[in-house]
Amino acid sequence: MEVSFLRKKYLYILLGFSLLFVLSGCMMNLLDITLDPGIYLGYSKNSNVPDVEDQLTYDEELGLYKITINTSDLTYSEIDENEVKYYLSYYKIFYVKDDGNVVSSSIPIWKDIVDQNSVETITIYADTKKMKDGKAVGVGDDTKLLQDWYFAGNWGENTWDAGAVKFQESEGILVANIEKYFNVGDTISYKIKPSSDWRPWNMIFNSEVYSRESSDGRYVVKSNTNQITVYFDPRISYVWFEESEVN
Repeated sequence: MEVSFLRKKYLYILLGFSLLFVLSGCMMNLLDITLDPGIYLGYSKNSNVPDVEDQLTYDEELGLYKITINTSDLTYSEIDENEVKYYLSYYKIFYVKDDGNVVSSSIPIWKDIVDQNSVETITIYADTKKMKDGKAVGVGDDTKLLQDWYFAGNWGENTWDAGAVKFQESEGILVANIEKYFNVGDTISYKIKPSSDWRPWNMIFNSEVYSRESSDGRYVVKSNTNQITVYFDPRISYVWFEESEVN
């Protein structure tokens, strides 16, 4: 559990936390932390209380801030989903700035993906232009390119489940094509699921947060079209759509 007080030029954080971040109960430590303007990582190694060594640096080629951490520094929480156990570790980004600070929602790292790919380091990214307070948008990591993702929604028969479209990677961006005739003003309700059977549920993404309890994402069609391409950049948890005509 967390409480943060925003001040001009400084972030004065009175944090109550446990290692489970969003999944924890109310075991709390109270710490007073003052941070200069910058972008910082909170994760299990620092108990979600970042300091100077947890500051992200800017990559001019990518146009993103980033930090690389060791997987050995992660602590995972056991999540029981109908007697199937999953292990997740959470992090969040603190963007401290002069005109009001932004803190992302907690973002999960799935231990199965780390172990299956023998990952020793993880790079976490932040796009400060896209970040929104309390959301995952603008923040992500490179482990999410190592797993399958599916675009599920209400546009067709059984498209929430078996008919969901699997994303394909193209130059670091995940792409899914929906071929169906849409009219301007049609609304697509959707979620991005981390496996064909939706599990682990806590990694379901609705274009704003990773959560088992979030509302559906929604996209309103802007033209009469017979193909919509969905783009998902998991490095910064960002989703966008492109409409086109296919003959």
